[in-house]
Amino acid sequence: MLATIAAVWAEELGVDRVGPEDGFFELGGHSLTALRVVYRVRDEFSVDLSLRDLMASATLAEFVETVAAAREAPSRPAVALIGRRGTR
Repeated sequence: MLATIAAVWAEELGVDRVGPEDGFFELGGHSLTALRVVYRVRDEFSVDLSLRDLMASATLAEFVETVAAAREAPSRPAVALIGRRGTR
């Protein structure tokens, strides 16, 4: 997982390599780049992530831990179904 996410960061940030202790924003990341990373990681690992998850992670290693935790969390439905009163 670390290698895959590091490759996504490197590609989106336009750098040759990213290490576990590297910070996204210190490597030149910005909000648009962060959105692209979040969407790619969501697709790659089928996880529910937000932009805040990346922004709260100081390093690649911390972001990988966040993604791993999201993979283990139960998925939330995109839409909650609510029954009407009086229907069964």
